[in-house]
Amino acid sequence: MGNEFRSSLAALLIDLGAPVGGYYLLRAFDVPPVWALLLSGLPPALRVLYTLVTRRRVDGIGLLVLMFLAVGLATTLMTGDARLMLVRGAWFSTLAGVWLLASMVVGQYPTTYQAARALLPGRGSRLDSAWDEQPSFRRVWRALTVVWGVGSLVHSGLSIGMAYTLPVDDVPALDAGLSIAFFVGLQVITQILLIREGTLRQVLRPSTVDMPASEG
Repeated sequence: MGNEFRSSLAALLIDLGAPVGGYYLLRAFDVPPVWALLLSGLPPALRVLYTLVTRRRVDGIGLLVLMFLAVGLATTLMTGDARLMLVRGAWFSTLAGVWLLASMVVGQYPTTYQAARALLPGRGSRLDSAWDEQPSFRRVWRALTVVWGVGSLVHSGLSIGMAYTLPVDDVPALDAGLSIAFFVGLQVITQILLIREGTLRQVLRPSTVDMPASEG
């Protein structure tokens, strides 16, 4: 758990802190905003490439990071519009929101349940049994999917609004603060819903169903 927390913290600092700090550092040296935005977006892409090289795998989110960097580069070369660069994160939130809400009607399980199941190896059978047998269990994961999906779309709308109404140099820091506020707020709502329905206890309870039987 400690290693996972440190890895998550490092990823957060690289994906959120490094671009913001890098942008203002470059601006201090009078780098034009559009190029400062492009160059400050390199650390997350480099992290994805490092993961690809060292672990020989890359996840969907990592591919999206690389895709948005490529789109940002193309946008910079074709238009030179810094505000288009500012909304690149908003498009990511939009895609995430649409994906989450679409999972409510497409596929067997909503995205939040699939994510929780993937993060809890050894508990799959027990969680699937709870899904099949307990309406309250299904209701929690569907509610969480809607909460995160709508939250992602609202976050995207606010980010786009800031990008096109505020001075360019104000947006990176404000957008990072907005992202943190939304993430913390959604996490609080998630914990409240999981605890209220007793779902968190079910999820975290040690599993004996999926584990090999101990030798006698």
